[in-house]
Amino acid sequence: MPTEAPLPYQHPKNLVGRGGPAAGGLLSFMGSALALIGFLLPWVSCASKPYTGLELAQQPGPSGENLGWLYVVPFLALVGLGLALSVIPLAAWRRVPLWVGGALSAVLIVLALGAAIPLVIVASSLNTASDQISSNFGFGGAALKLESGFWLTAFGLFMIVLGGGLGVVGAIAGALMPGGESKGREKEREREKG
Repeated sequence: MPTEAPLPYQHPKNLVGRGGPAAGGLLSFMGSALALIGFLLPWVSCASKPYTGLELAQQPGPSGENLGWLYVVPFLALVGLGLALSVIPLAAWRRVPLWVGGALSAVLIVLALGAAIPLVIVASSLNTASDQISSNFGFGGAALKLESGFWLTAFGLFMIVLGGGLGVVGAIAGALMPGGESKGREKEREREKG
């Protein structure tokens, strides 16, 4: 009994090359959702009064500057959410080249790193403000601290980066695996040769 050639979607190249971006898109989707939820939870507490990321973005900073730039975090998380949702079906669709899933996964990494910049600024500003409070009032820096929403947002952005990395690595590995062409492409090459 002759063995049948594997169907194009069953070939190892397609399983790795398409499964990596699809799994990475799912991980990035979950990370984007966590980052959005974390933005609505308390980020910072000042003298036991919690402030969410949304409340911080609506208030002036310690020296009177506008903190509206914190809206970058949920905006980029929403864009990442939509992009992650589009990576999953595109990676599974055989007519889309493998590099598309990898490229979209790389964009997810850039979005997550861009959204992490405000978190770094808030954490460093908090340390500076704690030092000022402790020197002025002798509180020892205990008046200001980062809360669970901040860490949940940071973890969500980390998950987006991991998912994007998984998608890029999967797409590269799938492209480098030998013999992953579909029957249609093999027949086209045979017609070109003969």
